Amino acid sequence: MARQRGALTRWLVPVVVALLVAACGVPAIDPARDGVGRITFVDSQDLSNRQIKQRVDEWNATARRGEQVTYVPLPTPTDAYRAQLMARAQDLVGARGDYQAQCYDVMTLDVVWTAEFARSGYLVPLSPEEFQAEQYLPATIRSVVVDGRLWAVPWRADVGVLYYRSDLLAAEGLVWPATWSELERTAEVLGPKHRIAGYVGQLDRYEGLTVNALEAVWAHGVEEGRWNWDSPEARAGIGMLARGIEEGWIPKEALTYDESDSLTEFKEGRALFLRNWPYAREVLEASPLKGKFRMAALPGPGALGGWNLAMSRCSQHQLTARKFIRFLAGEASQQVLLEQAGYPPSLRALYRKPELNARLPHLGVLRTAVESARNRPVTAHYEEVTRVLQGALHAGLGNPGSLDAELRQLSTDVARALSGR
Repeated sequence: MARQRGALTRWLVPVVVALLVAACGVPAIDPARDGVGRITFVDSQDLSNRQIKQRVDEWNATARRGEQVTYVPLPTPTDAYRAQLMARAQDLVGARGDYQAQCYDVMTLDVVWTAEFARSGYLVPLSPEEFQAEQYLPATIRSVVVDGRLWAVPWRADVGVLYYRSDLLAAEGLVWPATWSELERTAEVLGPKHRIAGYVGQLDRYEGLTVNALEAVWAHGVEEGRWNWDSPEARAGIGMLARGIEEGWIPKEALTYDESDSLTEFKEGRALFLRNWPYAREVLEASPLKGKFRMAALPGPGALGGWNLAMSRCSQHQLTARKFIRFLAGEASQQVLLEQAGYPPSLRALYRKPELNARLPHLGVLRTAVESARNRPVTAHYEEVTRVLQGALHAGLGNPGSLDAELRQLSTDVARALSGR
C-alpha cells in the first residue's frame, strides 16, 4: 500500500506543478529546478561589457562542458533592452518546442524592473538561504524583494553621488556641502564668482529626471515609498530645482542634459557641483580635472541604480543557472567590476577589505552612498509612473509659472499610474 501511495505521489506532483504553471500564464513545462545543462545569459551592453565577458569566459573555462554559458549582450539604450526582454518572455508564454533554444535562462534586470517581471510570471523566485541574502546591503536587497519573495540577486549596484571642485572650495576655506541648503548657498556665490554653473544634473525628459527629482524631494523630507507630490516637502524639493534654474545657478540648458552632457560640463571646468553616477569618477581622473575634484555622497539619499540577476521561468537548467548567478554575484566577480569598471559592490564584505580601501580611497564614499540609497517605486507599472513624472516635472521646471498646477495634478496622475489605470 505504501508503495502504491508513493507511486501515486510521484505521478501527482508533476501534474500539479504543470497545472500551477499553466494557471500562472507561463509555459506548462517542468520547472527543472535541478536541471543541469547549457544556459544563455543576456545582459545590456554598457561600459563594463568587456569585464562581464571576461567573467563568462572564466566560468566557461572551469565549468563542465555540459554547463557552458552563451553570453548575449543586447544593445542599449535601456528602454530597447527592456523591450527585447519582455518580447522574448511574452513569446515563450504558451510556446511549444525547444524552449532552451529560445530561453534567456539568466538575465540582468534594471533595479526598477523586478516587480514588473516577477508579477508577470516571467521569473522564478529564489531562496534567500541559498543566495545568503543577509550578505548584501539592505538597499540592494529591497530592490529584489516583491510581495515578500526574493526574485533576483543584487549584482552591479549604482547610486547617485556628488562631484565637486575641491580646489575652488578649498581656496574659499570650504568643504563639501552636508546639506542641499549649503550646496545651494555655495553654488549661488561661487558659481558667478568663477563664471561657471553652480550645479548641474540630469534634467532632460528621461529617467535621469525621475531620479534627480526623487533625490531632491527625499532630501527635503519625503519618505521612501511616499508619492504625494503635492506635499510641502515635495514642493520644497522640486522648488529648489526650479529656483536654481530661475536664479541661474543651475543653467537652463540642464533641462536638456543627460549623464554625458552634465559630465562634459563639469569635466571641462564649467560647473562647481555635479550630480552623476560613480562611473564618472574614472572619466574625471583621466581628465585635466585630476586632483582638482572629489566625490562625496549626496547631501540626501541617492537613488539606487544598477543591475540585478534573475532566472527566467522558461529555463530548463535551473540548477546551472543558479550556480552561474552565484558565480557572477560572488566576491571575486564584484571586485573585478569595482576595480575595473567602477561599480559599487552590493556585498557588504567587499567594503570591509583593508587592501581594497587602501587602493580605492573612495570606497568609503560608495558604501555611505549605497547604504543610504533609496529605491524608486516598486511597482509592475513603473514605466507608466516614470513617464507621468517626467512629463509633469519637465514642464514645470521649464515653465515655473505652471509648477504649482503640475504638482497638484501629479499626485493624482501618479496614483492612477501606480494602480495600472
